[in-house]
Amino acid sequence: MNQHRLPKAGSAIAVGDGEGRNGVFLAEVGLQVTSVDLSEVGLSKARDLASTRGVAIETVKADLEHYTMTPESQDLIVSIYCHLPETIRRIVHQRAELALKPGGLFILEAFHHSQLKYQSGGPKTTDLLYDLEALTGDFQSLQILEALDGLCSLDEGARHSGLGHIVRLVLQKPTQ
Repeated sequence: MNQHRLPKAGSAIAVGDGEGRNGVFLAEVGLQVTSVDLSEVGLSKARDLASTRGVAIETVKADLEHYTMTPESQDLIVSIYCHLPETIRRIVHQRAELALKPGGLFILEAFHHSQLKYQSGGPKTTDLLYDLEALTGDFQSLQILEALDGLCSLDEGARHSGLGHIVRLVLQKPTQ
């Protein structure tokens, strides 16, 4: 969806990257990727996927509540279906905002609170579901390039297919 916005080189972090599909994709685009997840099993699968696809990614096993990012070090940070409790989400987003280089992008896609009405996957508690107002409130200085709250057709395997209610944010750190 946002491939046209992605930098062709530079550094990226994929938070809550699970089995690494997003991190590997970003490496295929040409980015130096760090995939961060709590699951060593998922990260092992991410390394295998990267090897199969002929790219390299760095994997970091970490609890996102305690994972720190170097300020102004990243060209891109993605959070794709990484559902966190509100207090941890805010911490991760504040760290991500600081970690972006000027001009850097933050891309998030996740399930909306209304996803509970649909059978296409996602958390089964509103505590782990998002809305745009809360998400945009997590960031103080990033510019909104895209903010979507709506329905989409999901086709991500047996447990994530059908109509779903998502939120998507594309934010950019100002260059000055």
